[in-house]
Amino acid sequence: MKTQTQVLKETVQKFPTDVALEYFDTSITYFTLYKYVNSIAAQLSSYVRKGDVVALSMQNIPQFVILEYAIWKLGAIVLPLNPMYTPREIEYYLDDANVKLVVSMCETYEALKTAAKGKSVSVMKTNSNSLGKIPDYLATKWGVIDCNDDLEFQTDSEERCKDATLSPDDTAMIVYTSGTTGDPKGAVISHRNLYSSSSIYKRWFRFSKEDKILGIAPFFHITGLVFHIATAILSGASIAVSYRFDPEFALKTVERKRTTVTMAAATAYLAMLNVPGIERIDLSSMRMWSSGGMPVPKALEERWKKITGQWIYVAWGLTETTSPATVWPYPYDGEMPYDEESKVVSSGVPVTNTRVKIVDGSQVGEIAVRGPQVIKEYLNKPEATAKTIVDGWLLTGDVAKIKDDFVFIIDRKKDIIDASGFKVWPREVEEVMYDHPAVLEAAVVGVPDEYRGETVKAYIRLKDGFSAEEETKRSIIEFARKRLAAYKVPRIIEFVPEIKKTASGKIMRRAFKEDY
Repeated sequence: MKTQTQVLKETVQKFPTDVALEYFDTSITYFTLYKYVNSIAAQLSSYVRKGDVVALSMQNIPQFVILEYAIWKLGAIVLPLNPMYTPREIEYYLDDANVKLVVSMCETYEALKTAAKGKSVSVMKTNSNSLGKIPDYLATKWGVIDCNDDLEFQTDSEERCKDATLSPDDTAMIVYTSGTTGDPKGAVISHRNLYSSSSIYKRWFRFSKEDKILGIAPFFHITGLVFHIATAILSGASIAVSYRFDPEFALKTVERKRTTVTMAAATAYLAMLNVPGIERIDLSSMRMWSSGGMPVPKALEERWKKITGQWIYVAWGLTETTSPATVWPYPYDGEMPYDEESKVVSSGVPVTNTRVKIVDGSQVGEIAVRGPQVIKEYLNKPEATAKTIVDGWLLTGDVAKIKDDFVFIIDRKKDIIDASGFKVWPREVEEVMYDHPAVLEAAVVGVPDEYRGETVKAYIRLKDGFSAEEETKRSIIEFARKRLAAYKVPRIIEFVPEIKKTASGKIMRRAFKEDY
């Protein structure tokens, strides 16, 4: 087991002149990256000591990677923050994690200053254009702004501070879960967890220094942190970084920069499929497309295979598993692993050194995970830790079915709909919705019903060319009746211009229930 600072040093020694990061038209080699890390660590050393927590509020920019490793060089702990958070939300994380320093991009600086007011928290800012120019049309679209950069990226100086003494069991980062029940919980992720997860991805997907990652998952999310950054640096691969995800720009990046692998939420693939002329874009450099963070509908797999000739490799994991728990075998050229009974595409088989089980021993039930990537605790929440992590097993809250070693994640326990005493899994209904030719995206929830207790409601975003009329609703309901038991058929359909999602692209059923 190694710490992340050891991993970076070894990769720099092996591949100093190879490109680590590509940010639009700028390339940063591993040698330059290491110089930047040393320079920034020296600057932060007057603010940060070993064990302190440093929060990062920024999109996918080179500074995120540089700051991560500079913070680890000092023996400190990284706390990634979603740059969309409001000051009220930020204040919770600053207090809960006892943050000493926040580094934000210019766009989030004022929100961070407001949240830190009256606290013993230092705030620094960095410019998203400092290490590469964002194209004007994208900068305008994303609301990118300029400001004076508080960080100095030097490459000509000697190492001005030594690496702090760290062990693999020291905390590397605190990543907060979404907080679907109660306050968000900080998953305490060790260097051991990070090394285990990145090593799993490296071996499983056969990463090498020849790979170039299409870095479209947010760096502040566990997928971006592990699959994009930690695995790339462990492998000596490069990351094509582009601030935020734009479906057309992402596809053009594959064509122009010849990227080879990626992992993104299913909604990102839906967005890319909607790009006009996708069939004419050269995607042949990609040896592996993968998806995590949410289910991948069967209809999406089929459409993607038809256009690209490749399956989307589905992965399943949680923040608490530091990303991977199950993944499709690689390479895989068989039929899509699909369970007709639950209408679910498989999330693969348990990854290296990982065990999974159905908690009560039945065929379908809550799935638990055990392995070196599983965290040991939540920050400041011993009761939640004791309830969720039992004898080394993580109780995930996901309901699954295991068949022929393949895991099929059916749904979240808390999302089950109880209609007249019958259990309805929202995902099964959503899978049927996706098969209808008019449906682009769907979110199914249970809503109060005086007679049934709950009834099934579907929020639908239509594909272009289909109108939100009663006739379309009737068509969708009739389509569902032929494929689902009567109690599973949505009794209410509402067309919406957008399906609400988290910053990582996961559909937010909870938001629809709250709105109702």
